[in-house]
Amino acid sequence: AIDEGKQFTLRRLEFTGNTFTRDYVLRREVVLNEGDIYNQRYLEFSVLRLNQLGFFDPVDKDKDVDFKQDEENGMVDVTVKVAERGRQQISFNGGLSGIGGSFFGLEYSTNNLFGRGESLSFNLAAGNRQRSFVFSFTEPYVKNRQISAGFSLYSQSLKYFGEGTFLSQNQAALNGAFGSQIDFLNTSEANLFTQTSTGGSLFASALLSEFRRKTPFNLASRVGLSYTLSRTSVKDPAVNSDPNNTNFIPVIYRQPNILTSRVTPSFVYDTRDIRGVDAVNGQQLAVSLAFAGLGGDVRTYEPTVSYQRFFPVRRKRALIPEVFGFRLIAGTVGSVATSSKVRAAQNNSLAFIGGVPVYERFFLGDEFTIRGYNVRSIAPIVPLETFVTSRNVVVTENGTGTPVAVPGLDQFAALGTFTGTTGANSRMLSRGFQSVGADTQLLGNFEYRIPIFGTTVSAAAFADIGSAFNLRKGRDQVFSTQFVTDPRFLQSLGSVVCGNTIGGPQLVSISLNTLAACRENSVLAVSPVSGGLIARDTRLVTIEEFNNAVRVGPSDPTTLLPFGFYQVFLRGEAQSNTAVRLSQSVFNKLTDIRSSLGAELRVQLPVLNVPFRLIYAFNPNARTGVNTSVPLFFNEKRSVFRFSVGRTF
Repeated sequence: AIDEGKQFTLRRLEFTGNTFTRDYVLRREVVLNEGDIYNQRYLEFSVLRLNQLGFFDPVDKDKDVDFKQDEENGMVDVTVKVAERGRQQISFNGGLSGIGGSFFGLEYSTNNLFGRGESLSFNLAAGNRQRSFVFSFTEPYVKNRQISAGFSLYSQSLKYFGEGTFLSQNQAALNGAFGSQIDFLNTSEANLFTQTSTGGSLFASALLSEFRRKTPFNLASRVGLSYTLSRTSVKDPAVNSDPNNTNFIPVIYRQPNILTSRVTPSFVYDTRDIRGVDAVNGQQLAVSLAFAGLGGDVRTYEPTVSYQRFFPVRRKRALIPEVFGFRLIAGTVGSVATSSKVRAAQNNSLAFIGGVPVYERFFLGDEFTIRGYNVRSIAPIVPLETFVTSRNVVVTENGTGTPVAVPGLDQFAALGTFTGTTGANSRMLSRGFQSVGADTQLLGNFEYRIPIFGTTVSAAAFADIGSAFNLRKGRDQVFSTQFVTDPRFLQSLGSVVCGNTIGGPQLVSISLNTLAACRENSVLAVSPVSGGLIARDTRLVTIEEFNNAVRVGPSDPTTLLPFGFYQVFLRGEAQSNTAVRLSQSVFNKLTDIRSSLGAELRVQLPVLNVPFRLIYAFNPNARTGVNTSVPLFFNEKRSVFRFSVGRTF
């Protein structure tokens, strides 16, 4: 025999403790309205939504919700007790930075503006090398409907030494790049590159229950759409406009005004029960598809899927139980086409890989992905082969100043005319390796969280595993510097000239004369004093002939060369050509997995909404020593201690 109980109606819903937050901000998160048939499941879901706001200390559905029943009339009154948390963050910072020079910054944010539930933040930074401004605003309920909308604006300007600085003959720039901190700060801004980025975004999202009937799924699901427009450019140093070209700095990383127009639809299903800053139960599924190409210069697509799940394991009835949680992420990025601007940038730098901006490709390794590895250290590595192209080469009697041609030696100018990556006189200067990111990533983070003092202090054991790899086979790319008159090519350890490895940790200068002396099997003599080639009559002499003449003697005291010998120079314009061998990438397979195990201690400070973390990580498959796949020395640590702010997931 079943005796069905009486249906109760919610007569009155009250909130206490919200001294700053407006009543309607809490009321709109409750999916029960006064006058509705009372539903306990809906009430518990409403408490979960209140906790997701982050405005209050965790609300316990058993301890912080009071009921008063009127059995005779079938009415129930509900009172929810809340305790407001710090809602504003203000910070000042300043000092000296290797990137920003001297700077000063101000940050302000609130997640409950004027108690209306609106979010606002801005960040200002100014210095002699950098300036930035970021402003964002979010309205969670538009016209009191379950539709969230907002916008953000940003502008940034950064002055820095470019890669081409090290290939220049600009002594002031070299002193600033290689010298002390004082040299760095006193370097003229005319020797610095300037990167400028400006943009903004509009975004909106809505609960599915706004368009469909109220069900647990629709109440926890949100669809969204965002649009971002940004412009990025890299400006040459002012010295490059010098008509004499004496202090010219080669441009390796060139990016004209690249306009990116991106639209991103998204779907999020979220039932996480967030208490404090961490979830203790529930799940979240997020799916998005970013597409750039509705105008602008970039043509890319980037689908991403992430899933989080949390299980209370012990002390389940406590406000903050022990929890096992995990996060899985999968994403890929590709290009559907390449605009003329992107092709031009791709031919002049590593700014784009296969039409995709290099900063949008995937790199793993940091406290928010795989905790035991350095930032952006996990990604495929590609060989970079550097060649030289020269033109307008002449044989002169002087190594500097206005060229003075040597009669009768014109035919030897061909020795200094090099043809880049291909052609009759192709000469490789060096071969190195560079990480340029992956087009696909898979990442898993697993944690067991143990509260020590409520929401203030906690510990966690973790395991991170992931792979950044290439799903698509890349095509080789070649990018070139500008042509420079009488250049000096600086190569690092491992450069090969005439079959001999140039050792030492210092950078080595290689001129057209040196390269010409190594052509084919005829090794020509090079002056140890001036670096020029050595000639006799109307021909260039070999090392053997020159050494024999030195032994016989005598030498001219003016030139320090045997009588009858004189020095000549190959002078002209040259550029370096770098072949990016994407087809020969290593560590670019799904099976190139990195993992990290460890534990961390977290301390939540008052006012701040993020924890401070002390992390110990052990990396079981860290790479050490010389790897057999590539001639590179790896020094990844087996175990590390790190300090960080924030949380992995």
